[in-house]
Amino acid sequence: MVQKISIRLGESGDSFTQRIGQKKVRPDRQPAGLNFYDVDLTAHGAEAGEVTFEHGMHTFRVGAVLIIMGTEDVERMNAGIYHWDISFGLTAPELIPHDEARQKFIALLKMLQEKGWRQFYYRDAARIMGRSSLHNINIDVRYIPTFEEWMALEDGAGWNLEADGVYMRIVMYRDDNRLNPLQPGAYFMTMELHSEEDEVRSHFLEEERDNWKALWSERIKEAHESRTKEEAEARAKGYQIDTNYQDPPIKALIKPELKVKVGDICPKDGIWEASRIDSMAETLATYHGRWRQFTQWQTVTGFGQGLPGFDEDNKLLTWTWRKPLP
Repeated sequence: MVQKISIRLGESGDSFTQRIGQKKVRPDRQPAGLNFYDVDLTAHGAEAGEVTFEHGMHTFRVGAVLIIMGTEDVERMNAGIYHWDISFGLTAPELIPHDEARQKFIALLKMLQEKGWRQFYYRDAARIMGRSSLHNINIDVRYIPTFEEWMALEDGAGWNLEADGVYMRIVMYRDDNRLNPLQPGAYFMTMELHSEEDEVRSHFLEEERDNWKALWSERIKEAHESRTKEEAEARAKGYQIDTNYQDPPIKALIKPELKVKVGDICPKDGIWEASRIDSMAETLATYHGRWRQFTQWQTVTGFGQGLPGFDEDNKLLTWTWRKPLP
C-alpha cells in the first residue's frame, strides 16, 4: 500500500509528529541548533510513497517519494518547520529509459508551472534563460531540453521555482555507470522547499540575520550590482538574458492594506476605494462613485444608507485606503 503524507511550511515539529504518527516520524532534536523530522516512506519494505505539499492554490503532489525531512530552528520555534527536503524517483522502479525520464521530468515542471510556480533566479545571479541556461547552476524551468541536451546535463543539475513566498529547488542525480542512452538509467531527485524568511536570511551573516529587514535595502542593492556584472559577462558569451523577469516581492516587507467596513471609525485621512467580493464585484469596480474621501475619526458610510435594502447591501462593502487627501 502506498503511504500518503501531507506537509506544509510553518507547522510545528510536534504537531507534524502527532499528525503523522510517532511511529513513523524519527525526530532528531538538538538541544541547541536544529531539530530534524525524518519520515522514511519505504520503511519495512513499503512502496515509495506520495507527498502532498500544501500551499493554497499552489498545492501539488509528488510520487515515488523515498524520504522526507523537515527542519526546525530551536531559536525560532515560532516559525515551525521552515525547510523541507523530499527525496524521490521519477518512477517507482529503480531503472527507467532515459527519454522516459526526460519526459516525466518535463511533465513535473509543467505541472508545477500550471499550479502557479514560476522561474526563480537568485537575486545576485544572471537571469540566463532558455538553452543558454543548460550549463548554469539554475536551469530555466520553461525550457524543454532535447534528448541529446538531457543526456549532456551534469549530475546535480538544478531548477529553481517560487510561488507566493515559498522557494523550491529541484536537483537531478543519476548513476554515472548507467549513462548509455540506449540502456535504462537510474535517477534520484531531491526537492527543497523553504520559507521566505529562510530565503532572505541566507543573504546575511549569522550575526546580521535577526536584523535583516533593516539591512535588506542595502543588501539587495549589492545583489543587483552583482547580477548586472554577471549579465554583462553572460551577454559577452552570447547567452540570452530574461530582461522581463522581476524578483518576487518580499511579502514580509509589504505593508498590509488598510481596510475598513461601513460603520467603522476611519483610521486615516485619505481617498478610499469601495469593493465587494460577490457577484456585484465587477460592476462596482467600474463605478466612478466607488472612490470617496474620509477623514480620521469620521464614521465610514456606504451607499444609499437608510434606504430599503441598502443597509444589508452595505455590509458587503469593504473600503481600502489608496492615497492621501489632495
